Parts: sequence; C-alpha cells; structure tokens
Amino acid sequence: MSKRPVDRTETKKDDYFLDESPKQPLARWLFNRECEQKSRRFGMPRREFVTGSMGAMAAMSVLGQLAGFSSKAEAMTGFVGPSEDDYQSLAAFTRLDQSTSLDWAAIDAAVRQQQPGVVTTILNMLDGCRDVHLGFGPDQYTHMTQCATRARRGGASDELILVGLIHDLGKVISNLSHPDIIAGIARPYVSEGAYYMLRHHMEFQWKHYGKHVFRPTNGRDRYIGEPWYEDAVRFSDEFDQTAFDPDYPSDPIEDFIPLIEQFFGNAEPKKHSSHKVCVG
Repeated sequence: MSKRPVDRTETKKDDYFLDESPKQPLARWLFNRECEQKSRRFGMPRREFVTGSMGAMAAMSVLGQLAGFSSKAEAMTGFVGPSEDDYQSLAAFTRLDQSTSLDWAAIDAAVRQQQPGVVTTILNMLDGCRDVHLGFGPDQYTHMTQCATRARRGGASDELILVGLIHDLGKVISNLSHPDIIAGIARPYVSEGAYYMLRHHMEFQWKHYGKHVFRPTNGRDRYIGEPWYEDAVRFSDEFDQTAFDPDYPSDPIEDFIPLIEQFFGNAEPKKHSSHKVCVG
C-alpha cells in the first residue's frame, strides 16, 4: 500500500521537516533541542519560539548543517545554532500595532544584554563633563566627584553618594533641563526619594543663590513633609553647595565605579509607588 502524498497546504507552519529521509528524526531532534534551550534562555513559552520567526531560523540552521552529521553524538558536539544576536534581530515590524509577543520577547532579551552598557554610558557622561565649566570655577566633573567624596566622608548612604556623583550629569546635554534629564535616566535604578532629590535639587539650592537670579530662596519649603526632604536638605547644604573648591582632594573616579555598577548594572527596575509630590 503506497503512502499518501503529503499535502503541504495542510501542514502547520512550524512543521519544517516534511521531506522523508533517513535523517529526518535527527533533524527533528536537533531542532527540538535548539528550541528547548533557546526558549528557556529568552524566557518565552516554547510554543511561541517554535511557531515564530525564531523557530524558522533554528530550522534553517539545522537544515544547513544536517549533512555533516551521521549521529546524535556528532550533532550534539558539532551543531552550532544561530547566535543570540541573530535571534534578537528578528523584530522586523514597521508598526508597533503589527508586533507580536515573540518580537517583544526578543526585544526584552536584547535590552537585558544591553544593560551592562548603561554603566559605561554613565561613566562616559561623567567623563564628558570634564572641561564643562558653564561659568563655574571647577568643571562639572570636578564638582560632582567632589560632592560625592564629601558625601562619602560625611557618612552618607550609598544612594546619597550616588546622587552627589550624578546630580549634574544632565548638563552635558542641557543646563536648563539638567535635573529632569538625570532624574529620568536614574529613575529605574534608584529609590523614589533619590529620584525626587535629583529632580528638584536646584530648588533646594536656590536657598543659597536664588536672590541673585530672581528665584525664591524658600522654594524648597513646598516639599516639607516629604519623606525625602531631610536627605535633600542635607545633600544641598552639606555636600552640593560646598563642592566648588578647586583644591579639595576628591577621591578618584575609580573609587566610585563599584557604586555605579551597584545601581546602574541592575536590569530589574525599582518599583515606585504612586506617591505624588506637590509641584505647584
């Protein structure tokens, strides 16, 4: 009795090995092994991996190398699956409303791989503040490392030291909006209090110079009662406004790298509450 011909129009799109051959079982085994490993790696349901573009890429890789293997042992040691970069480059949609859960799983994996680069970006922004004086005596790099050093020597928490180190980083982009720039960058990595300190630190500094630039010297008073208020006062009065001494012996940036890694190297964002502050 002859076998019924395979009707390809009836097959599922994830059935990549229709042609009957002695190596078909080996091809299916290799494919399943690759899909099992990579679906776990990317944290997605195996079915989503198999039926999407990632599964198609895995199948193409299997078919391209299959001729070189005569056994599972050879395939296990010799098969080279697509790289993670190849898998993660598959989000080819041109509109967000055409994207799929598979696309976003790939994007999420790519974002997590990029996360260690955030530390480098922060260090590069700090380095970019060298020779940026904006009318001040010390440049912004010197000011921020001095501020962080003063906070460390003053027994401040790690997070308050970090605030000192990065609070003016936004000036490398725009002085006018620098509090919002650095607060936005730091928000996923710091506490809610640190975020608000970064966002509003200029208003706390107006106490010391507001009368010269037509700003209210009591601007900080609107935040009295906020849980981060006392830390913001201490940061402003003890560390930030005193950190313009060109002869102060600040710690080298290398001493602060572990602190930057501690906060910005974390791929899991902080969970902020819905707490609002008065900004009126």
